[in-house]
Amino acid sequence: MTEATSTTTSTTTSNSASATLRPVRRFAPHAVRLAALWVLAGGASKAFSGMPTDLPYFFATHDFDPVAVITAGVLVEFTIAIFALVNPRAGRIALAALLALFILLLRDHIAHTDASCGCFGGANIPVSVMIGIDFVCFALLAWTLRAAPAKASANRTILGVLGALAIGSAAAAFTHNRLASSVSSEPLAQITPPAAEIAAKVVAPAKPMWKLPTTIPEQVILRPLQWIGKPLAETPLGTWVDTSGFPLKARMVFFYKSCNHCADLLKRLAGEQAANPASAPVYVLVQLPTPPAYTGKLFVDTVPNHALWVELPSAVKAYVMTPPWIVDIDGGQVARAERIAWPGEKAAGK
Repeated sequence: MTEATSTTTSTTTSNSASATLRPVRRFAPHAVRLAALWVLAGGASKAFSGMPTDLPYFFATHDFDPVAVITAGVLVEFTIAIFALVNPRAGRIALAALLALFILLLRDHIAHTDASCGCFGGANIPVSVMIGIDFVCFALLAWTLRAAPAKASANRTILGVLGALAIGSAAAAFTHNRLASSVSSEPLAQITPPAAEIAAKVVAPAKPMWKLPTTIPEQVILRPLQWIGKPLAETPLGTWVDTSGFPLKARMVFFYKSCNHCADLLKRLAGEQAANPASAPVYVLVQLPTPPAYTGKLFVDTVPNHALWVELPSAVKAYVMTPPWIVDIDGGQVARAERIAWPGEKAAGK
């Protein structure tokens, strides 16, 4: 009698647990798909409106190719999100890992700046809202560990992977082509005259005078580390500024007048120059245009004496660079480039 009672109690407990998990298991795939739709919406926004200036702080302050970063982001987000929609059980792990990465990147971003993170391309969504939704989606995926969605067939899994990769690749190709037509990262190609024309000339033609390109992209990417060893005139800077009058040996400082860290650096360099003028380098100050929408304070008021000051053309909507940067030229070639970290920047967020 006791054994029968024990068996009955065990069966009742098991049935009760199954009854409790049944609604959880029914909701689990919907929880995964909800998180997947959120990631897919972010990927689609990047594909249609993401620009290099929208990248989170980590990517903006390191020497990554921003076009490649955005394109890769679209590929990964589309592929993982679509696979999770088709196969919630198998896709939830990769989706959770992607959301965890988003949270880490946003944590780093919010520790350094109040600017939009670009998670939804050009949409200006507060970072606190983004990280909150990412965390909720991550929590939903963690909750599905209690009762996983039903296992999909092998054929469905294979087709899901192939379909997700195909759609992700198409979205990435679209993104890359869109950015390639609106963003410039290379100097303009030199036009080579026909061979007959070259042969007809006894004296080599004079180097053409610099002029502003007639085709103006929305954004120009400036990556000084990629310029090292190249003549300054053949870098992207040489496309947008006439460098023919630059000293052959000089120290260039890239800055915004609205950047207080840039102002601190220029003031320090001016002080070092005043303290030891004999050993101070010749300075070329390269100003990035102040965004038209900016109405705050302009901090730069002290700069090194006798510096050549040039401003990049405001016809370009945005220059993709996080100043201040110091770039040394020697013999007309770029010899060294370094981004000067903001005070406390390296320790922030750790």
